[in-house]
Amino acid sequence: MRRLRLLLLIFFLVVFAVFMTTNIHEYLTSDYTEPVISADSDVMSLSVDAQEEDLLLGMTAHDNLDGDVTESLVVVSKSKFIAKSTRNVNYAAFDENNNVGTYTRKLVYTDYHSPRFVITQPLRFVAGNSSYNYLRSVRAIDCLDGNITSQIKITFGETETASETVSEQRVNIQVTNSAGDSSVLALTATFEDFDSYSTPSPGLSDYVIYIKPGEKPDYRVYLDGIWMAGNSRRFSDLSINPDEDIKIDDSKVDYDTPGAYIVTYTLSHNANPSAGAAYRASFGSADLIVVVEDVA
Repeated sequence: MRRLRLLLLIFFLVVFAVFMTTNIHEYLTSDYTEPVISADSDVMSLSVDAQEEDLLLGMTAHDNLDGDVTESLVVVSKSKFIAKSTRNVNYAAFDENNNVGTYTRKLVYTDYHSPRFVITQPLRFVAGNSSYNYLRSVRAIDCLDGNITSQIKITFGETETASETVSEQRVNIQVTNSAGDSSVLALTATFEDFDSYSTPSPGLSDYVIYIKPGEKPDYRVYLDGIWMAGNSRRFSDLSINPDEDIKIDDSKVDYDTPGAYIVTYTLSHNANPSAGAAYRASFGSADLIVVVEDVA
C-alpha cells in the first residue's frame, strides 16, 4: 500500500514537471509583442480624391520576430473632422502571430469644401395644391461622399403674404456628410395663383452657386431661357433679348465675406421698340443664391 502511494506521488510529480516544462517553454518561445508602426510625418496633406494606398505613403511596420511587416499595414478607420478639413486616420499592422500594432496620424485635405446643394428649378408652386414637393429639384453633392441627396433634412419657418396673389414659405435645408460637416441653406418657396405662376420670368440653369471669397462670376452664363408655368422656353420663342430685357442686381452680395446672398434677375420687355422705353412692360423675376464659401 505504501509502495502504491509512492508510485502515485512519483507519477504526479513527473506529470507536473512535464506540464511546467511545456508551459515555460511555450511562454519563452511565444510572441506577445505587437509590430511597431512608424511614419515619416504625423501630418499628411492630400486631395479629397486620395485612395487608401495614398494614406499609407511614408509608413512602415517592423516586428521583433518577423522583421518588416509593412505589407500588413491597413487603414482601419477615419475619424470625423477634428478641425476644418482635418481628421485622424487610424492604422493597424499584424505579425504572423496576429499581434496588432496601431498608429494614428492627421490627414489635412488640400481641396475640401463643405457639402453643396444643387437646385435646378425655382421653388414656385400653384397655390391650393394638396401637397408640395419642396425637394423635387434639389440635390446635395459632397466631395467625399458623392451624392448625399437622400440625407437632406428640411424644416419650415414662417409663411408670409407677399401680395394678393403670392405667399412665401421660409424653408431651411440641411445635409451632413460622413465626416460630420454640415451645410445649411435658407430658401423661400412661393405659392401663387395661376396668373402669377404663368408670368414670364428669367429661367436659370442653376439657382444656387458657390464661389470663393473675392471671386465675382459672370451671372449671365446662368441665364437659360424664360420660365413660365413650370416650363422653360427659349428666349427666341418669346422674342426676348436677354442682354437688353433682363437686368441683374448683385448689390446685396458681399464678395469678401462668407455667407449666402441673393442676386436678382428681372425681366422687362418692349414689344414695340418704336414706341420708346416708356412702353417697356415689367414681368417676373428670379433669384440666384450665391454662397461665398468659408475656405479657412
